[in-house]
Amino acid sequence: MGSKGDMAVLEGRQEDILRKLSKLRIDIEELRSILRQPSQVKTPPLSTGTVTCPPCPELGENRDIVLYASPEHPPYSILALARIWGASCPIQLTNHTHSSVQEAPAAAQTFCHSVTGAPRFNVTLVWKQVGAETELVINPFKFTTVRGETNILRFLSRVGPSNFAYESGSDLSRVAQFDEVLDNCQRLARSHTVKEKQAIIRTFNASLGKSEWIFGPQLSIADIAVWSVLKQQEPAAALTQTLSKWMERCNSMLL
Repeated sequence: MGSKGDMAVLEGRQEDILRKLSKLRIDIEELRSILRQPSQVKTPPLSTGTVTCPPCPELGENRDIVLYASPEHPPYSILALARIWGASCPIQLTNHTHSSVQEAPAAAQTFCHSVTGAPRFNVTLVWKQVGAETELVINPFKFTTVRGETNILRFLSRVGPSNFAYESGSDLSRVAQFDEVLDNCQRLARSHTVKEKQAIIRTFNASLGKSEWIFGPQLSIADIAVWSVLKQQEPAAALTQTLSKWMERCNSMLL
C-alpha cells in the first residue's frame, strides 16, 4: 500500500512540474513575441558624448526592458522617469495587454512615450495580473527578474543619469535615508489597513518637512517613488496639506 501511495505522490509532483514548465514555455514565447514587435524608432549605437548614463551590457544591444504590472497598480514611476530624464537618458515606452486581462486599463493610454532619435531604453509595459509587485525582466532568457516598483527604481537609478544615482554618493547616512523612504513605499503598497497606511504616510510628511522636495531643492528618486505609490492609493489616501501641495507639484512635473 505504501508503494502505491508513494507512486501517487511522485506522479502528482511530476504533473505539477509539467504544468509549471508548460506555463514557463508560454511566458517565454509571449516575451519573444513582444520583443519581436517592431519599435517605432530604430536603435542605432549610442553616442557616449550625448548620454550621461553608465553602460549596461546586461540589457543587450537593443536595451529592451519588459515590465509586468497589474492594472490596479500602475507603475507611475516609470512614466515619470520617461518624462524627466528626457534627452539625457531617453526612454521609449509602449504598452501591451496580456491575455489574462480582459481589457486594457484606463491608464494604458497614459503609459506611452515616444522619443526622437535613439532611445536609451526600450520599455514595454505588459498589463498582467501580478498583484502589487510590478516585475521587471532584464533578460527573459536568463530569467533575470526584479520584483517590486521600488526595487525597479533602485535598478534604474544605477543605469540612468548620474544625478539620480543616489547610491553613488559617499554620504552613507543619506543613502540609508533614501532606502528607508523606498522601503516605506513598498510597505505602503502591501498595506491593507487604514491605520497602517496612515502611519506610513506620516513618515513621508516627516521626510518632506518644509522642503520643496523630499531630500532638498531637487526632485529625486525618492519623490518619484512616493508620488507613484500615493497615486495608486487615490482617492483613499488622506494627505496632509503639505503632502497635497507636494503632490500637485509632482503631478505638474511628472504627468
